[in-house]
Amino acid sequence: MSGYSSHGNPAGHPAVAILDDMIRIQSVNPHFGSDAKGEKELSEYIEARLAAAGLPVRRQRVFPGRDNLIVELRTGHPESTLLFEAHMDTVTLGSMENPLTPIYRDGRIYGRGACDTKGSLAGMIYALEQCARHPEQLSADIVLCASVDEEHQYYGLRAFLELNMPVAGAVVGEPTEMGIVIAHKGCARFAVQTHGKAAHSSMPQEGNSAIYQMADVIRFIRERIEPELAQRSHPLCGSPTIVVGTINGGDQINIVPESCTVQIDRRVIPGEDSEAALSEFSSKLSEFAAANGIRFSIQELLLDPPLNTPADAGIVGKAVEAAKSLGLKHEVIGVPYSSDASKLQRTGIPTIVYGPGSIAQAHSREEWVPIQEVADAAEFYWKLATAFR
Repeated sequence: MSGYSSHGNPAGHPAVAILDDMIRIQSVNPHFGSDAKGEKELSEYIEARLAAAGLPVRRQRVFPGRDNLIVELRTGHPESTLLFEAHMDTVTLGSMENPLTPIYRDGRIYGRGACDTKGSLAGMIYALEQCARHPEQLSADIVLCASVDEEHQYYGLRAFLELNMPVAGAVVGEPTEMGIVIAHKGCARFAVQTHGKAAHSSMPQEGNSAIYQMADVIRFIRERIEPELAQRSHPLCGSPTIVVGTINGGDQINIVPESCTVQIDRRVIPGEDSEAALSEFSSKLSEFAAANGIRFSIQELLLDPPLNTPADAGIVGKAVEAAKSLGLKHEVIGVPYSSDASKLQRTGIPTIVYGPGSIAQAHSREEWVPIQEVADAAEFYWKLATAFR
């Protein structure tokens, strides 16, 4: 094994040094504005580091200047391939102070991406370097995919899946507070637009306000849809939810608005289907609209499946064993957010999510991750790599 005791000095663990380097590299997804640099510079850092460890690194073009990095350490066990996957992009730097300068305080390391999800990626890089040094300890082929675009529409993982690479089990790096995630929510995101009739505001009776129609739609969501969803539940993920995230309507103050649009995020629990959730909402809204004189249309934005890995899957058992052997918590849990994991599982790959930090710090003004968890997660990934078969 590595011979490293992270509990002695977690800040001195190699994975923490890798994370320090990566926080300094801006990798904001270009979806979040013109100042976003994307994943290019970070991918160059990772590529150089892993190549220096003697690992074969190849690029997979997803967008111009934005490539997935794929590392394949083949040990003669293609039937037992273990995939590590984590994304390189982050959300906007926002109002975070010193987002690209790692700050160490109170056992934490602060910086954009520290929690989501460079902490996990740093641990996976460390594990791959350990695998390269000690291939004789492996009974599986090991693959790392450092992907692009997870913070927008998952195009990086979609491209990786097009390779149809045989994988027996996968670990997706996200902040799970070191819990072994086997279930998480998916989502159906869509826009609802109400259609009214424009008129001069001095004669509102000649028009039909799309904003007033939308007010009825929102009331319908709050008073009917939300209570219905609260009656459904998953033992690890809780109830599905629905949130109106944005609203936009009208052209100017003295015109009765002829259009209003909201964007809606419907979180889907294991056992539900994202496409069916959208269809169900559309059907119920159609009934309400017909009874209340509302004209509307719906535009699909994103359908993302939930994760529901069986508790008896091989990857789950090996993860529990690895965590126990390191003295880490080993409960299997569910989380309310989504990740790349559900897309992997949908193709038949048993997948867990595991990593340092909490989703409560992800995307926040003070993003941080516990230093001890970064070190422990790195050792977990390495332990799992040697145990998987």
